[in-house]
Amino acid sequence: MLRVYSTLTKSKEPFQTVRPGKVGIYLCGPTVYKPSHVGHMMGPVIFDAVKRYLSYSGFEVTWVVNVTDIDDKLIAESARRGMSMAALAEEMTADYLRNLEALGVDTIDHFPKATQYVPDIIEFTADLVRKGFAYASEGDVYFEVSKFSDYGKLSRRTLESMQLEGGTTAERKRSAADFALWKSAKPGEPSWPSPWGPGRPGWHIECSVMSCRLLGETFDIHGGGLDLVFPHHENEIAQSESRHAKPMARYWLHNGLMQDSSEVGKVGGRHTRPAEGDLAAQEVGKISKSRGDNPFRELLELFQPETIRFFLLATHYRRPIDFSEERIREVETGLSTFYRFFKRY
Repeated sequence: MLRVYSTLTKSKEPFQTVRPGKVGIYLCGPTVYKPSHVGHMMGPVIFDAVKRYLSYSGFEVTWVVNVTDIDDKLIAESARRGMSMAALAEEMTADYLRNLEALGVDTIDHFPKATQYVPDIIEFTADLVRKGFAYASEGDVYFEVSKFSDYGKLSRRTLESMQLEGGTTAERKRSAADFALWKSAKPGEPSWPSPWGPGRPGWHIECSVMSCRLLGETFDIHGGGLDLVFPHHENEIAQSESRHAKPMARYWLHNGLMQDSSEVGKVGGRHTRPAEGDLAAQEVGKISKSRGDNPFRELLELFQPETIRFFLLATHYRRPIDFSEERIREVETGLSTFYRFFKRY
């Protein structure tokens, strides 16, 4: 029997799908404000392998990867470059798709964009307000986390600890832990009309809406990087399960983070290798766009796409990947050994 490890239960569970013989997978995709780096390729390559295996095992698999094309970072970067947010998002989405194609990730069935689902997001948000899980405040709409009794079940965080982490309560919020479903637009920002005034979606609500529309109120596998467990996936669970009164996903699969080998594990002045599931340690050296790590296209100039794909799959998916050109060279040597054997055989 096939078993999968779920972050929600922190254990391996028998794989039983919502609909016999069918699997729905949702993977959180990129916020397209800068060129993709190698860290963005981890999730797609890993879940491409997952889908291929499930298909080989006889399942009919539908895989969704979203694109966040409206966000504070997009607005700031488009202003810096003197172009529209839509044009920037289109340019960076094209870059992301080219990189996936180069790596042979061609099994994704749907690439929904957040801006395509704004009416659905408004409807979803309004329903949460009607049901008493959310409230409007000066043009914003917030989810009230104290109304969802299971809040924190994925990340194992208590509401009390999150209140402390939140610092002082924003004037518009009832609690520091409450999060935005809808944000009022500032002058000059892209916006859509809504019952609460012109604004745009919050980050978390996008994935709840798109996964529900394309895979149903409960689907099989929700994937993403370990850094998304909190707050993103925790908030997805809260808003989705509050609205639908049923589990959002049966299994939560999180891959480890891509880390710069020169930074990996430097915690408290000691060089230690972060363990599987150890987010704090993995975050230290995480490769990210905000750190200015090199675009993925530069890596493609140095290595064959298959070598990079093999490098990404050579480590257990839940463990962090120690990234350096030297490590890829080692994997390249191993891959060439396989090919020499195949040629002799």
